[in-house]
Amino acid sequence: MSEEIRDKNYEFYINADLSEYAGKWIAIVDGKVVASGDRADVVYNEAKKKYPDEEIDPAKVPTDDLLIL
Repeated sequence: MSEEIRDKNYEFYINADLSEYAGKWIAIVDGKVVASGDRADVVYNEAKKKYPDEEIDPAKVPTDDLLIL
């Protein structure tokens, strides 16, 4: 994966309001959410069908009650 794409997707993930996906897995392609759901494998496969030639970054969106110490 190119660093430029990874950076764009990471920037999107940390800066976007993803509250509607709290507790879900998302697939990010080119700085946008292209699939979401409860299982990472299903989300990834759905995104890969839509964007077979693109780099896909799966991510779990934390819930509001997540506490990091």
